[in-house]
Amino acid sequence: MMLYLTYVVLVFLPGVISYAYGPPLGSCASMFPTGHKASAQTTAPPYTISVNATSYSPNDVIEITVNTTGLHGVTYYEGIMMQARQIACDVAAPTKGHGSFSVEEGDQFLETMDCEDNAKSAVVHMNHSKIESRVFHWKASFPSGVGHLIFRATIVKSKTTFWTKVYSSIIEDESSQAPLKICSNGSNTVEYHSMITVMFALTMLSTLML
Repeated sequence: MMLYLTYVVLVFLPGVISYAYGPPLGSCASMFPTGHKASAQTTAPPYTISVNATSYSPNDVIEITVNTTGLHGVTYYEGIMMQARQIACDVAAPTKGHGSFSVEEGDQFLETMDCEDNAKSAVVHMNHSKIESRVFHWKASFPSGVGHLIFRATIVKSKTTFWTKVYSSIIEDESSQAPLKICSNGSNTVEYHSMITVMFALTMLSTLML
């Protein structure tokens, strides 16, 4: 009987750990939940990553809010992994996270993770709850600018339903003259956010004309 129980634990524990708790360190580079044994969704993500800044200098703190939009009938998320990534085409390690995250005191859903020996360079879930919105912070915890950044996340609705490459708007490095062009993180991100800006402006204009 004991041998049988040991077999059950060994067979099912890896899958349980990969889903019931936060992502493993092995997912830092790809930010893909391989333990879920499913493909990422290809539709537009039903989540937004909002930031309260458009640029940064060393030691700046940016507030980040991850909201659900109701798209596809999705009203919550159960898991998340986010990092700040460089957008330049010629960076040596485009999969490296920069800066450090912090979560609200007493938060029972989120925690930070040390990816690639960078302290608190990712924010991840530590259990599964149905979350509609969450606020946390990121600090430019380095002595000089590292280039233009974007917050990239994988956001999970359920074990088999999740979206990868969910982006914030670009956070410009105030000390950099590099163009705002994304190569390693998705070439259409700039155009996507530009479209959102135009749509918002048109909406506001139409409201004022009423």
